[in-house]
Amino acid sequence: MKDNTTYIAPWRYKKPNFVPNKEGNIVLISKASFGPLEVYEWGIDADNNAFERYEWLENDFYQYENYCITISREALREQIQIVISLFQNNGLTEWTAIYEKILRSKYLEGR
Repeated sequence: MKDNTTYIAPWRYKKPNFVPNKEGNIVLISKASFGPLEVYEWGIDADNNAFERYEWLENDFYQYENYCITISREALREQIQIVISLFQNNGLTEWTAIYEKILRSKYLEGR
């Protein structure tokens, strides 16, 4: 994985990080916009639940809209399918292959 990021329209996507972060979360999908500065993440949290996280970083105006919620494995699977389609449509075959492998992985199995 030489390039760990790619840009599509206003979004920068980062490749999945299978090493848990300091909160114990495994971030499978990460996209950030720089105008306005905001971040979305989807993955598996420290308690083995699927999650969606949103953070507004531009200024204090919308900071109260930040959230991190538990979602179903099916909702996470749908997000992965959305990025697979996006990467396919933009000719990013390496990225497509990574997310297709995640669809078949332990990350989407139930508890």
